[in-house]
Amino acid sequence: MLTGRCILASLKEADFNEVAEIYANEEARKFLGGRVPINKTIDRLHEALADANSHDFTVRLCSTGEILGMVSVSPHHNPSNMEVSYIFHPKYWGNGYAKESVLSLLDFCKKELKLKRIVSETQTANTNSCRLLESLGYKVECKHERFGAMQTLYFYEL
Repeated sequence: MLTGRCILASLKEADFNEVAEIYANEEARKFLGGRVPINKTIDRLHEALADANSHDFTVRLCSTGEILGMVSVSPHHNPSNMEVSYIFHPKYWGNGYAKESVLSLLDFCKKELKLKRIVSETQTANTNSCRLLESLGYKVECKHERFGAMQTLYFYEL
């Protein structure tokens, strides 16, 4: 999938080390439970590739091919919902890459997966992520505590 400035490509094993570096970044994982060691991330990525219900994409800059982050669609904690999630290296925050990538992923959810509704969950304290989701048209469904922190569950009608 192409956005204005990014290429979203299905995750492949050759991407694992680059993606693992993002998951090992403390700032990128601040609201996601902290950094994840590279070997554990690689194990999780293998699991994601094996899960037929998970659709994981790397996000690369069109001009250089450099990896910016990752977006995915997978079952939510409540398996009746599918969830869009994303993680980007902090050096790319604030440039609109996440917004254009998630918009492209929402289009994929509607056209390819034929979903009618999607959710995204973020720590309420992660105001940047909350603003991003709200700017895309997500609505607050509820707030609850999970993983020892207040979370906001958003939904988006496709």
